[in-house]
Amino acid sequence: MKKLICMLLSLSLFCAPALAIKGEVVDPNELPYIPSEGGPSNWAVSEVEAAMNAGLVPSLTGNPGFTDTITREQFAELIVQSVEVMLDEELEAAPSSTFSDSTNPSVLKASQSGIVNGVGEGKFEPKTTTNREQIATMIFRAIQYVEKDTGKVVAPNAGSLAGFTDKDAVSSWATEGVGTLAANNIMNGTSATELSPAEACTVEQSILLCYRLYDRFVKA
Repeated sequence: MKKLICMLLSLSLFCAPALAIKGEVVDPNELPYIPSEGGPSNWAVSEVEAAMNAGLVPSLTGNPGFTDTITREQFAELIVQSVEVMLDEELEAAPSSTFSDSTNPSVLKASQSGIVNGVGEGKFEPKTTTNREQIATMIFRAIQYVEKDTGKVVAPNAGSLAGFTDKDAVSSWATEGVGTLAANNIMNGTSATELSPAEACTVEQSILLCYRLYDRFVKA
């Protein structure tokens, strides 16, 4: 908790009017970004700040850094917070006995809404890190849940992996999710022609994906 709070404070300091002359009013958006240790990567700053301003980023279990690989439990916390903000209501949680290795409220909410599944034998494996195709699948399920609940069409474009040279590397169960996110510009490739579905996903990358989902929901 302390680590994430420090990061949030660091982000707020990026926009502080430190260059202002006494008595002068300065628009924080006109000030340059000042990199700080522990903050998000340069390319992620604007969307991370937008996600935080929208209330999409909760305190994550384990207090990860922005560039740390995200765990299944942490992503459940992030996607549940995002969905609850979009719907302006708290999601219903599955029974506390659903998983033998997790009673995290966000994990139970994500399970009840069909956003996450267990790994078998009644386990969730909350501390296991996750990758791009797994996260794409969870976001796709969140899209389905939000669209059904609100009637909004968040991802209008049909899923497609066309143009990606490593499309055959996407697991069969992840094809629909990865394709939908790619076709709707929620998840971009790691290059113009590669999806890298098995590549680990960081906290800041996950925040960006959730923000893009939220942005499309708001504009739908």
